[in-house]
Amino acid sequence: MTKRTATKTTTKPVVEFPEDELLDDRSHALPDGLKGPHDTLASLAVAKALKGSDLRRIRKRGVAVVVEIPTADIAAEVELVIRGLGDFGYVFNRTGTAPRQDKPTEGNQHVAAHLGSNDAVLGISTAPERYLPSTLVASADVRVTVQMPGRREIGRAILLATGRPARRMPPDIGVGLDFGEICSAIRVGSSPARCVRRLQAASAAKFGSVAGQRDVPPLEALHGYGEAADWAKSMVRDLADWRAGRVPWEAVTRTCVLASAPGLGKTTFVRSVAKSAGLPLITTNVAAWFSGSSGHLDGVIKEADRVFGLAAAQAPAILFLDELDGLPDRARLTDRAREWWTPVVNSILLALDASMSGPASRLVVIGATNHADKLDAALVRPGRLHPVISIKPPDTPALAGIMRQHLGGDLAGVDLMPLAHLAAGSTGAEVAGFVKGARQAAREAGRPLAVADLAARIAPSGQRTAEETLIAARHEAAHAVASEALGVGTVRDVSIVLRETTVGMTRSRLHHRLMMTRPQVDDAAVVALVGRAQDERDGHANSGAGGDLGSDLATATGLIAMAHATHGLGDGLLFLARREDVWPLLWSDADFRVKVQRDLDGLYARAKRFVSEHREAIEVLADRLVADLVVGGDDVRRILADHGVVVQAELDGGRHAAA
Repeated sequence: MTKRTATKTTTKPVVEFPEDELLDDRSHALPDGLKGPHDTLASLAVAKALKGSDLRRIRKRGVAVVVEIPTADIAAEVELVIRGLGDFGYVFNRTGTAPRQDKPTEGNQHVAAHLGSNDAVLGISTAPERYLPSTLVASADVRVTVQMPGRREIGRAILLATGRPARRMPPDIGVGLDFGEICSAIRVGSSPARCVRRLQAASAAKFGSVAGQRDVPPLEALHGYGEAADWAKSMVRDLADWRAGRVPWEAVTRTCVLASAPGLGKTTFVRSVAKSAGLPLITTNVAAWFSGSSGHLDGVIKEADRVFGLAAAQAPAILFLDELDGLPDRARLTDRAREWWTPVVNSILLALDASMSGPASRLVVIGATNHADKLDAALVRPGRLHPVISIKPPDTPALAGIMRQHLGGDLAGVDLMPLAHLAAGSTGAEVAGFVKGARQAAREAGRPLAVADLAARIAPSGQRTAEETLIAARHEAAHAVASEALGVGTVRDVSIVLRETTVGMTRSRLHHRLMMTRPQVDDAAVVALVGRAQDERDGHANSGAGGDLGSDLATATGLIAMAHATHGLGDGLLFLARREDVWPLLWSDADFRVKVQRDLDGLYARAKRFVSEHREAIEVLADRLVADLVVGGDDVRRILADHGVVVQAELDGGRHAAA
């Protein structure tokens, strides 16, 4: 709080506001002594905030003026600028640095005395309702909100400091920097280009990759975000309507909390939202409030207030509160911990309320947490950070999209769905790691990126000889060719990636039938048996066709056993067992085993004929599998067409032709 001298010194201008469309009739002169970038930027920021009517009223006697500033480090310069506009009998400049004095209850008697004597009173604060005398706030004739200098003001300051205009100024120049950081980058006698580079370097040093969004995809290019993407698209549409004047700011969707396990891309998502919304992004977390302050209670609160003020000064903007669970749930704290944390949480709640209401509130506030169950109930209630939106692990199509996003132009035209199936259960961060590792492997090999590089990263195969790899490839190729040729199913993809329980896998979408004829059952059994038939053709049958109830041999055996015992498609109509009782029947009834074995022998003979007749297509597909480890269904069908294999179309109620 300062009191003016008895007589006011008349000042002459040294730097005038530029006459442009930004300042129109608000142009006025700076007082003596204001010559550097600090003074220029403060003057430009005040001029931008003032309306013509504000300027005329400030010059009158007995006026109460409240000026809200974005950060404390601009307070002194703003005071000098405003003092040069009017004749103030008393000035309050409060930013919370003096907790005992910077309170709404302190100074009301001075406000009343000076206004009653027709003296003008000025109040400047980062949070007027919190720090200025309540009487001044309530009786303010003029309320001005000063924003942080934007691109145009920074450009004008560079021109005045260097004597030359900056030719190239990024649209987000200075976003996220406080007043002192901006001023420190603009230096008298420097060049415009160096000033711009210093501003960009300051943003990069302070916020890293979050300072800009040029390196992230737009919202519509993201995959796997579900409800969160719906929320963001709604917010972007609301912003467009607000900018067009169709809706008020209060109608804009502008708060939520993103909750997920680590690695599911919350930060990337928020950056993409900022890019699509065309808003600056300011990010913070509880740890930063501690590291940016003394760590004591008052220091943490002031640092949090500073960040909220910085975000409000950039408004409209997005404030991203990462690791939100750093603010504990007060209901779960011990009495001692609650005593310390309650002022911090309450301060954040007040800041959130301020960001959601009032004429100067133009913030979108997004929180993020890995532990939604640990958030304070007051923090996530409607009206504050609400709703809480869960981000689930990406499904297979989303994984394919994420993969394509990180691959860019690499593997153009390649169907990524087979690789996405291999990566099922992975996070977006893991997919990014797969692509990075695959590129590194290709560079080390001195060749372009190949599908096999990526498949090997997604599902490392471990040690397998070249001979074993070829055997596995031919085995799976036989399954794929038979599935398509016999019309049993449409192949989605084929892989020879070594997993814990398999040496390869052919995934087909089986043609759905409510009822199956015996020939259709037999075709399905042949598809299960051709892998072993191919193994035998290559030299020796091996253990790869058996092992458990999901194996090839178990599949074929189960199909034929159920045909006899359950479906009445064998030698007679006698119902011998339920589906779940077929296996105990096989193990206990020797005569039943003989029937099933007899049919399996005949079907295996068919399987051997099949692999012999289709050996060229099987070998070509196998060679492709050896090279790429995984092949998509469309590529499988192209190979079959190139080798004259007829793919049987599903016929309504009819039997597919068998090879």
